Amino acid sequence: MYIARKYKESNIVEYVLYMWHIEELMRSFNLDIDAIEKRVIAGFNLNEAASSEMLAWYADLIKQMRQQGVNERGHLEELNELMTELIYLHQSLLTVYQDKAYQELLAEAHISLEELKSKSMGGTRSEVETAMNGLFGVLVLKLNKRQVSEATQEAVKSISQMMAHLSRQYHRMKEGNLSLPKVMGN
Repeated sequence: MYIARKYKESNIVEYVLYMWHIEELMRSFNLDIDAIEKRVIAGFNLNEAASSEMLAWYADLIKQMRQQGVNERGHLEELNELMTELIYLHQSLLTVYQDKAYQELLAEAHISLEELKSKSMGGTRSEVETAMNGLFGVLVLKLNKRQVSEATQEAVKSISQMMAHLSRQYHRMKEGNLSLPKVMGN
């Protein structure tokens, strides 16, 4: 909960990835709040007030997951909306804002993204969806203490740089500090 709050304020991409992990964690406990309290929350060694706050946060997420029908797969509506915003911003940075730095980062990540798309069973996805799924896959491997190949690490590096830039621009947009270029190249 505290980590999610920090990420939401500072790095929206990390927030979405973290929340995807939390969704999977709760599913691994069959959305059983008692099991989450005993096996997850208790491990934080929090005081009673903080523990109660965290328990309420998990209980609320479980309630939302059940109401939104994402008990077994899929993502919370809030996370889907954030993904839509990121995809829209991605397209806007490439076209309307003509963000040269972002265009270069996308070009560097292009081959890695295409490789991920070709391995994806979900069909055609946007570059942002592909990038997020790739980053999440690597996160899961690391959390499970599985080996991440050097080639995968190299691919993730360019994707991570692209997504970090997108996240910074997202926060600039939310703050009202993202402006159109003075001279548009079209």
